Amino acid sequence: MPTEFFELSRVLTGEDSLDEKLAGEYHERLHAAYPAELDALLAAFSDIPKEAGVAARLKERLDADATLAETARELIKIWFTSQFTGADKRLNAGTPDQWRAGLLWKVIQAPVPAATPGPYGYWAERPASSHSDKEA
Repeated sequence: MPTEFFELSRVLTGEDSLDEKLAGEYHERLHAAYPAELDALLAAFSDIPKEAGVAARLKERLDADATLAETARELIKIWFTSQFTGADKRLNAGTPDQWRAGLLWKVIQAPVPAATPGPYGYWAERPASSHSDKEA
């Protein structure tokens, strides 16, 4: 995975601590769907001097080029939801592990749908603190 992909992902998601293994997986998936477009986005990003204002300069480039902007949106979508829309307009879903690692769940502070938050049988006991306890 190119270092530029990891750094670009940090800028576009606003997250400093991204998983490098996941970044490699996401780079492979996006590159398979958008090889020329992703390479162009990475090249445009690598041309921006790495100093204060990188995000603003990147935004200027994305505003000026619809193809770069669309590729950047797909990159953001994959980090937040593990899925993206391919060039064929079909949804490209990630693995269950990628789904659970989506940044969306951190942002909205919610448990990951369809992911077990505890060991088998965790649902048999009431949580230590629940919303209904606070109402009583």
